[in-house]
Amino acid sequence: MNIYNLIDNTPNTLPEGKADFLLACSVTLTCKIEGITQAGIAGKIPLTPTLDAEFLSTGRVFSLDDIAETASGIPTPGLLTRAVYQLCGFSHVGILDLGFETKPQQCEVYDFGIKPSLSITDATPFQAKDIFEKGRDFGRSYKLKGDYLILGESTPSGTTTAQCAMSALGFETEGLFASSFKESPLMIKKHTIEASLAKLDNSMSIFEKLSHTGDNMLLFVAGFILEASRRFCVVLGGATQMATALFIADTLSQRYQIHYDYRNIYLATTSWIARDAHSDINALLRRLSFRVKALYSDFTYEDALIPVLKLYDEGEAKEGVGAGAALTYAAACGVTQEEITRKVEAFMRGEE
Repeated sequence: MNIYNLIDNTPNTLPEGKADFLLACSVTLTCKIEGITQAGIAGKIPLTPTLDAEFLSTGRVFSLDDIAETASGIPTPGLLTRAVYQLCGFSHVGILDLGFETKPQQCEVYDFGIKPSLSITDATPFQAKDIFEKGRDFGRSYKLKGDYLILGESTPSGTTTAQCAMSALGFETEGLFASSFKESPLMIKKHTIEASLAKLDNSMSIFEKLSHTGDNMLLFVAGFILEASRRFCVVLGGATQMATALFIADTLSQRYQIHYDYRNIYLATTSWIARDAHSDINALLRRLSFRVKALYSDFTYEDALIPVLKLYDEGEAKEGVGAGAALTYAAACGVTQEEITRKVEAFMRGEE
């Protein structure tokens, strides 16, 4: 496998050494809106972060009989991250509880006393500034075990809340945001975002606007980035959600004069996002005040023997659970595409 710069497709790489891996898990009740996401089991979408946390940490799930998969039978991208964890190892794996409905079992969990955020259509906002400050506090205090950090996320319907948050900050977002579907449920998302934005008025502060439109993961990660980047390299594992968290961090740093070191920030995603015709992560990244080191690996499932995995290559699923950063890390460690694919297939057969 090879690593490329997301913006110009030139060869690139990650920082040297072993990485810690943290998974930011959050439930926004936006995910309960019918048809808005397929990131998990129909009717049980809020369980997805719980199952992702358990499988990443242990290779098993305890809160349900099987791993999260879509209605089409496509398994969570977390299988890729777990495969990389087994094949080349992380120096530490931890779960950030940013609002579970069901607490995961057998995981090392960092608990911040955060509850799931309500739907962005609900009249009651979440406390965006408080969550942001919790992220800053953790960014100051987290003790790195390896040489740098990979930070992934599991937040069903998070692309909708990310798009809404960017819209609330005054940006045109049509055509920019990815979806877990091959064909994004555009009208459902459009109506949800419009209902959320209708609650805003010009007198509101940035935090007030984000409290009505964003989610816990976006604000916590934004705060964490600002402080942690002053101490070590942070690789954001994800796509348009992580790009939005980075944009929020950049915006708030300028508004409130919060210093951070952008030279220590990377974003790593999948080839499926890099080639996605239904989103444009580069357009989001161009809105930053700096040029972020954005990467992807060329991993695909062309070697897969289990047919449902090839749906990834056709545009389903695309990213999640830090899979893009994990695959990029594996490429830097010399792990092959075939080794990862065989490991994922072993998980699916219940052999690992």
